[in-house]
Order: sequence, then C-alpha cells, then structure tokens
Amino acid sequence: MTTPPLGWIPPSQRTQDQNDAHARAMAGLRNFSLPYVEPPKGTKVILTKFWSDPACVADMGMEFTGFGQFTGSCVGVSEGNAVVTAGCVQRAIGEKPTKAAIIWWPFPYGRTRYNEGDRGQGEGAVDSVMGDTLVKEGFFDITQPGLPQFSQKGPDGFWLSKSIELQWSDGGRIAQNWKDLAKPQAGLTKTVLNSVEDIFASVINGYPVLDGCNNYVGHGSIKGSGDNAYTVGHYDSSGGHSTCFLGFWNHPTDGPLGLYSNQWATSTYPRDPAGGGRCCVWLAAAEIGKLFRSGGDRGETMSLSNVPGQPAQPKLLDYVF
Repeated sequence: MTTPPLGWIPPSQRTQDQNDAHARAMAGLRNFSLPYVEPPKGTKVILTKFWSDPACVADMGMEFTGFGQFTGSCVGVSEGNAVVTAGCVQRAIGEKPTKAAIIWWPFPYGRTRYNEGDRGQGEGAVDSVMGDTLVKEGFFDITQPGLPQFSQKGPDGFWLSKSIELQWSDGGRIAQNWKDLAKPQAGLTKTVLNSVEDIFASVINGYPVLDGCNNYVGHGSIKGSGDNAYTVGHYDSSGGHSTCFLGFWNHPTDGPLGLYSNQWATSTYPRDPAGGGRCCVWLAAAEIGKLFRSGGDRGETMSLSNVPGQPAQPKLLDYVF
C-alpha cells in the first residue's frame, strides 16, 4: 500500500531548532480546564455540520467541505479545518457571534515551518508550534487579492496544487509578505488536552481539537445498522500525521465515540452514515487513548477557539441541525 501524505514530525525525528521551538511554544501554556460530564446516550455533536449552517454559508460565500492535502502539509491543512470550524461554531452559537470565514491555511503553515527553523520549501511541521504561530501571528481568509486559486472546491473538499503547497511552505519568503494582513486575527485561544475526556469535553463545548500522532487511521468500515450505523476506524498505520477531532457521539450501544477528521481523498473511508462528513471516521474512547501514548501528549493535542478563556457552551447540546 502506498503511504498517504503525512507531515507531522514526531519528537524523535526533530532537529534541535524544532525541539527549541516546541519548548518555546509550551512555555506558560494553559491546560484545558472544562470537566467532562458524559451526556445521555444518543447525544451527538458534529461540528462539521456548522460548515453548512446558513449564516456561515452566507458569510463564507459557499459551503465549506474541508481542506485536502497533496504534500506533507498535514499540520497546515488540519489547522485550517480546525480554525474554520471554530469560526463557524462561534458564528452559529456564540454569545458574541463573529463572521465565519474560510482561511488561507498555507500562511500559518509556512510561518510555523519558519518558526521551527526550516528554511526554503519542504514538508513537515510540529503541531505545538502551529498553535503558537496561530496565537502570535494570526491568519486571513481566502478572499484576499493576489492569492492563488483552489484547483478544486466542492463536495470532495478544497484542494490546492502540490506546487502551491510547496511554495507556501517557505515561510521566510512567500508567507513573510502577508504578516501584516494576518496580525489582526492573532490571539486565538489554545489549551493543552491531556486525556480522551479532555477531547470529548472540548468538542461538546464546540471547540475543535487539533492533534499530532505517530499513528494514523488508514482504513474505515461500516459498523451497525439503521440509525446506529457509523464508519469506525482504528489507529492501524504508523507515521506522523496531524488531524482533528470534530465530533462526539455517546453511541446507544458502543458508548462514547470521537469523530476523527482527516484531510485525504473523500474515498479514503466509506462515507459515514451517521453524518460525520467528508473523510471522517469514528473512534472508540479506548482507541483515542492510544493517541496520548504515541505522540499526542506534550502539547501536541490542543483545543482551539476564538472565544477567550474557552468557557462552557452548553447551548451546543441543544442545537438542532
């Protein structure tokens, strides 16, 4: 089997500059503090549903369906999916709604690589440094004049070309020229997650989860039938990869599940009958626990939000799609 595009650099493979950047990103970082209280059986929260919320679509000018990656840019592409999701949730349920936007993910990606000491075009980055870059340098949306166009955007995702991904991976050259435009959007809130319960609590409150892991879900299969059917996955392959968790379901028979959102081709997994969205599978709590034993600890799994302080948002559990 051909190895799919990955890109998260595990600690054992990092340069001294990358290790130093990770240490700076971790300095003074707060842990996620909202408690996990297991919701009733059947409770389902799917943050990708907000991509098609009417108010969000009106703001963005189109429905978002998730970014795809061609190169080892997973840290950038998953960051893009998480930040767009955070904005859509805030637009739909926030006490102080903000405008939803499809962000230009290559800018934070290129700047992350630069902040890690990488010079020139290349592949790979570190999630902890990505979070730090978002907080300090910000981002901007895809409507800015002079940006390249997506080669594809629609139900199978938003895709750039391989050459554009590589060009923008040079955070000291191309991405450097856009820093002033991104700066007003700096200050995103990030907190470290240390357990499966933290992941669930983050999602239940509407906060997307970005994580890097030395294993990834390469396959999926349909489990169950009727209203209880879903696409299930396992950490079945080795390699550094960054993805998101964008959903929670207290399954009627299988218990708490987390929605693992990937950024490969739509055909990677069977389409989820539970409504999880493009290139998504559900993982059982015990399966997600493996994340923290294979690279997802030490600040590589984080909750992202543009809500200062990340307060509890119980309103999400009452949201009807």
